[in-house]
Amino acid sequence: MYCINDLMNLAAREAAEEFRLEAGRPPEMVLQGKVRALDLPPLTEDNVMELFRSFATPEQIDELGRCGDVRFNHVFQNSAQFAVLARMQREHITLMLKNIGR
Repeated sequence: MYCINDLMNLAAREAAEEFRLEAGRPPEMVLQGKVRALDLPPLTEDNVMELFRSFATPEQIDELGRCGDVRFNHVFQNSAQFAVLARMQREHITLMLKNIGR
């Protein structure tokens, strides 16, 4: 249903400052300082974890499990760079991807 490449491509194309993925909410983008929810169904915990696993390395996934958070930079299709913050509290994961390659 959700594809991280589609979300990153949309964020890069729209020049979004950030996008956020959290269970119970649709994906959100920050545009010119304002949060805009995408017209998509709310994410589930499984959706968010699948999205994270689709681009994180095994070491980053392991660090999230051990430490409860992980930060790293991710280059998307050699055109955009995102600073990723993933947090896990109990079984609740949130992802914030800041567009730093604009």
